[in-house]
This record gives sequence, structure tokens and C-alpha cells, in this order.
Amino acid sequence: MSGADAGPGTEPDASDRVPRRVRAGIVETVALALLPIGWLWSAISVLGQAWLWPVVVAVGSLALSSALVRSVAPALVGTAAAALVGAGWVTALTAPEEALLAVVPTPDSLPETMRVLNQGVVDIAWAVSTPLDATGPVLAVVVGAAIALTLLIDVVGHGLRVPAIALVLAATPLVLPIAFRLEVPWWHAMPGVILSALVLAAPAIDERAARGRGWLAPIALVGVAAVLSAALPIVAPAPRETAIDLPTLEELFSPATPLLDADIDLGDQLRRPADRPVFTYSTTDGEPILTRLMTLPLAGEAGFEAAPIEPGSPTVLVEGADSGQSLQMTVRMADVRAESLPTPERVVRVPRPEGSSWDVANDALRIGLDIETAGLEYTAAGSRSASLDELPAAAGSSGHDAYLAMPEAAQAIARQGAELVSPGMSAARRVVAVHEFMTAGLWDYSEQLDLPGFGGTGGEGWDALAGFLETRSGYCVHYASATAGLLRGAGVPARVVVGFLPGSEISGGWAVSTNEMHAWAEAWIDGAGWVRVETTPGAGTGAASPEGAVPTRSPTPEPTPTTPPASESPTPSPSPGDSAGASTPPTAPAPSGSAAPGAPGGFTLDPAVVRTILIVLGVLLLLALPAIARAVQRAVRLRRGAPGGWLELRATLADLGARLPASATPGAVHEAIAARSPDAASAADRVRLAAERAVFDAGPREPGAVDGDVRAARRALSASAPRWRQALAALLPPSLLGVEAWERERDA
Repeated sequence: MSGADAGPGTEPDASDRVPRRVRAGIVETVALALLPIGWLWSAISVLGQAWLWPVVVAVGSLALSSALVRSVAPALVGTAAAALVGAGWVTALTAPEEALLAVVPTPDSLPETMRVLNQGVVDIAWAVSTPLDATGPVLAVVVGAAIALTLLIDVVGHGLRVPAIALVLAATPLVLPIAFRLEVPWWHAMPGVILSALVLAAPAIDERAARGRGWLAPIALVGVAAVLSAALPIVAPAPRETAIDLPTLEELFSPATPLLDADIDLGDQLRRPADRPVFTYSTTDGEPILTRLMTLPLAGEAGFEAAPIEPGSPTVLVEGADSGQSLQMTVRMADVRAESLPTPERVVRVPRPEGSSWDVANDALRIGLDIETAGLEYTAAGSRSASLDELPAAAGSSGHDAYLAMPEAAQAIARQGAELVSPGMSAARRVVAVHEFMTAGLWDYSEQLDLPGFGGTGGEGWDALAGFLETRSGYCVHYASATAGLLRGAGVPARVVVGFLPGSEISGGWAVSTNEMHAWAEAWIDGAGWVRVETTPGAGTGAASPEGAVPTRSPTPEPTPTTPPASESPTPSPSPGDSAGASTPPTAPAPSGSAAPGAPGGFTLDPAVVRTILIVLGVLLLLALPAIARAVQRAVRLRRGAPGGWLELRATLADLGARLPASATPGAVHEAIAARSPDAASAADRVRLAAERAVFDAGPREPGAVDGDVRAARRALSASAPRWRQALAALLPPSLLGVEAWERERDA
């Protein structure tokens, strides 16, 4: 006679007295295997889709090998088999030539594997646009992360049998879009949420399938979780509206090597993983200077971009640079990875460091990304850009018609530039007119933007730029690109330059970091060459191009007739710079609670503070939900009298790590309680006897009949467990996954 059929006083068989490891059923096994893929899909706005099939094949092979081995061996042996398969996948993606049969790691393949993975982490940490190009080292890192996540889920879900904790690990890919401050549409997170709900419901589904019972209740749980996930974006704050700035792996374990990438994306989120030194410099006239990294001469379909590399050795490197007062600039590089090196804003000549060449198409001192730059020192000759008020009023612009072209997507911006000038105006006057438009009225430097085509929401970069010109709120790439686009529309050749602000003063010179990376526009003026047209607030005074070591916020004039009313022109609050490619941010806003200038005095609530408090309270509530649910569950059970009290003691055993089969008899459960805590044995025995009598209508079922014994047994059981187990039982009680009711076991 089995334990399920035994009478209330029958002793269990020896096989029932020994707690058995409960294995996952087919539904739970499949759901746990698909979890890492489902949650990686939530990061598709960052990773793109190129990783999908490599990850599906790799994770599928791990799950299959683990399941096959686990069918004849302990659970952790199956995890070990999956780990071997995962090591083969990582080796095949990173060091196939050094490995045995291209998949078996060898002493020669391990260093190459670590090098490729480190390269992939750096490429992700210093990516300047999304979605990432998930090929090469980046693909290896994504597949390796999926394999590591699969193995963790396998250990926690199958080996330790705590799938609820496995769900927490599985959701870690959500960290990636938050770190990049990108929105996560609810349909991206939906697969992970549904699979997580399926994992929670799977034990009940598997048991009902084995016993021929209905699936309606567990399937309803999955549906409810899906509906709640769809509502999550409504109540959760957008990542770019929070102050979360998660560290990269490189920041956590070793200093990251900055990547100086001069590409810009008008529709991408501004971000800066960390402030890192780039170079120090000194000048012969003792004054700071802006430095050029790359020129973007082409107006492409999504914004200004670099032209194909064209090596050359012109007499004057940047055309027109020999027209100003000459100076020399000595640069000493830090440890960075770069495709081009900094030079004076208008460089005349520079000795070519080893491995470098001059790119005449983009006015850049090109260098390979594999060239070591730490300690590289060179001296370049150049000049400073003329300020706009020094330009001859009648100066024209000739010979550079290629810098007037604008794509079809940017024609509205070109027309707007043409409306700012009149046919008889000289080139110099046209430049001043565009500069005055971009600096007069209310303009704001802000990174919290909600523009068409911005932050991966669809559309092209020119759409984001049109939105910027309407809202008058953006950062340096928007100001520089808009200025250059308006200049071209006004009939003046123009382009965008990516470089660095002067930096901070140090002994004997200046130090420049990734935080000083900046973009500005240049216009061609006959006799003056390429002239900087600076319009970014915080980088100049609005009257002339900036030269100071500490840029200041441009003054805010009264609105002009061309400026829409403040009520029609939202200006989001500025926040600190968060990306390589950012100009220095404006002055921080007034502290919370202070009255705005010109506003009536009194207490005001800062929405950011309120939002932060609500987020903290929400996180605390989320952390407390398992304990709250467990307390409610306990109260409901005790209201059922002795049968509910006995079920509560079984749940307490499960919370403290005891794994009993669903068919365990009351005698086996009592034996397990006594083995853990002799002090709980007598109270538990009274609860057991009362429950058996109640089931057979031989005793009372009223609430409170056994509450005292249940509390005494629970306290004794909890005191017998280590503190870490007590904490885990309180925060993530495993019994929430389901403890079969005693009466139902009797009916089975």
C-alpha cells in the first residue's frame, strides 16, 4: 500500500520516510530552458536580433544535454554536462584555431578566449549607438552571457529546486537597456514575463498532467501575469527619466579603456559610462584650445557623417588653417582606443606618429584601434578659429559647393535656413544670422528628450533634429547638426566637427577627459578658412566662439518674436552629462523646495524627489511581496482549523529547505519535523492528530483550535535552522511555489 493510500495511523514505508529530491516535470524543464532566451529578448533594443539564432542553438544544446544526463544521474551532474557543452560553444566563437577540434579548450585557446571576451565587453561598454552590431566579440559575449545564465538557472532551478530565485537571475538582461537608458517596450519584456509565470505555475501543471486534472487554474496564472506585464510600462518610470546609471563590468573589475568614436546619432540616447582621461596638452601661447578629432562633412540620410577615408599629405592639413596666428600644441595621450588622434582645431601640420596617417576627406589624424596610445606624445602646429565678430562683413564663400548638399529628409531644415537670410547677404552676414537664430531666445541644454526618432523609438535622425528645433532642447550634437544644416540651407558651406572642449587646467597645461567630448559646426568663409560656429548653451557666451578653459552657460535673453511662448516650448530640466559625445552640461537646477525666480514663495514639491520616493517604496513593496503573500497564506490556512494548521507546518518545512514528496504521509512529515527539531515534535504531533480527526469528522474544524501548537512548532523549527536559511525563508519562501493540501493527498 502506497503512502498516498495509507490510513491516518499507518506508518509510511521506508522509501517514504527518506526525503526524495523532486525533479522538474516536462513543462517546468522546457520553461526553465527558455527563460534566458525570453529575458534576453527584453534587451533587443540594445542587442538587435543577430544574436537570436546562435543563442537559441547554444542554449538548446545545453538544455538537451542537461536533460539527457539528468535522466540517469543526479541533477548537478546534468548541469556539469551542460557546462562542458557551453565551454565548447564559447571556445568555438572565440578561439577555434587554437582549440582542439575547434571546440575543446586548450592552454593556448584560453588566453585568446579571454582576450576576445574582454574586447566584446569593452565594445559593449563603450558603444556609442544602439542597437549594437552583435557580431564578432560582441556576439561571443552575448552567447557567453546566455550560456552562463542558462547554467545558473539550471543549478538553481533543477539542482537546488528553487525556481523562484532562478527567475531573479533570468531577468538580469533587463539591466542592459536600463544601463543604456533606453525604453523597454512591454512587448519586448512579455516573453520573459510569460515564461516566468509559466515556471511558477509549472509544478502544478505537471502534477495535474500526471493526475489527469484540469489546467485552467495554472494557465489563468500565466494570463494574469501577462496582463500585469502589459500594464507595467504605465506605472514604471522610463529609464532615461531616472537617476539610475549602472556601472559597466569594466568599471566594476578594472579601469575601462575609453573608445574615442566620433560617430554621432541624432536619435540616440546620450550616455557616458565613466569619465576617463584622454590626453594632456600644452600650447606655446599658454592659452587653452579646442581640439579636433574628426570632421563629418557629409549630410547623410540620418545626419552628418564621415566620408570614406582618403589618405593624403596636403601642405596645410585643415584648409585655411594658415590664415590665423600660428601656435604649437604638444599632446601626450592616455590609455585610450581611438580611430583618430586629437589635433589643434585648425591644424597646419603634425608629424605622423607610427601607425597613423592623415585623412584628407575628414580632416583627421587616423590611427588603428590596435595601436597602443598610452604615453604617445607629438607636437602639432595650427591656429585658432576666428571669432564671428572679427569676420569681414562683406566676406563671401566660394569653391566648396559640395558642402551645401542636404538629403531629402532634411529639406525642411534647409528651407528653414533659407528663410533666415535674404538674397543680397554676404556669407559672413549669413553665418551671423544663423548664429543669432540659434542663440537668441530660450534654448536649453538637456539630455532628457522625447523627440521623434529619439532613443530607438523609430524614425530617422533628421526627424529628431526637426523635433529639437521645435522644442529648442537638446545637447551638443543637436546644436551642431542643426547649425550646420541651417547654414547649408542659408547658402553657406558647412560641416560638423567632433572634438574636445579645452579641459581643466593642470600644472603646465590642461587635462582632457571623455567628459569634454564635444561637437560644433564649421562654416567656410573666404579669407578666414573654416570658422567655428558655436551655438551649444554651456559651451560659449553666444557672442563669439568660446576659448575659455571653463565654459559658461550662455545668457538667456528675453524671448524674441521668432521664439514660441514658453507654454508652447517645453524645456526639460538639464541633467549631468552621461555620454562620450556630450558638451559640458549647464548649471544644475535650483534645489528642491526653493521657489523659482519670479515665482511666488512657498513650499514646492520636486517631482523628481516624489518619483524617487515612489520608486523606493515600490522596490521595498516588491521585496516584501513574498513575505506578505506568505503571511496572508498562513492566516487563511489557520482559519481552516487543524487541517490548515498541518498544511502550514508542511509549508514551514518547505521554507526551511526540507524537500518531501507530495505523497509523503503525515507520519513521514512528522518524522521530518522531529528530525529537524525535537522541541517541535510534540506540538506537531498534536496538530497532526487533530488534522486526522478533523478529516474524518472525528474532531472540530473551528479556527484557532491548534494555533498555539502551530506557532510553537514553527518557532522551534525556525530556531533550528541557520540564520541565512531563516532570512531566505522570510524573503523568498519556497512554499509559495505550492504545497499540496493534506486532504487532496488523501483523495489521490
